[in-house]
Amino acid sequence: MGKTSTQVKQRYLDKAYSQIAVRLQKDLVAQWEEAIKTDGISKAEFIRRAITQYLESRSSSAK
Repeated sequence: MGKTSTQVKQRYLDKAYSQIAVRLQKDLVAQWEEAIKTDGISKAEFIRRAITQYLESRSSSAK
């Protein structure tokens, strides 16, 4: 892949997505990683679902 193509993709990612970082205890992360591996869920998908579920629960409790 050329340098220009990589730069274009990076500009798109920067424009369309935000990145988050979290520091958690290693044992908690190990348990979580094993659980999502067993369930066949990626880390990103798990976080996406958790955020969506949280936001939906907030909007339904505000009614």
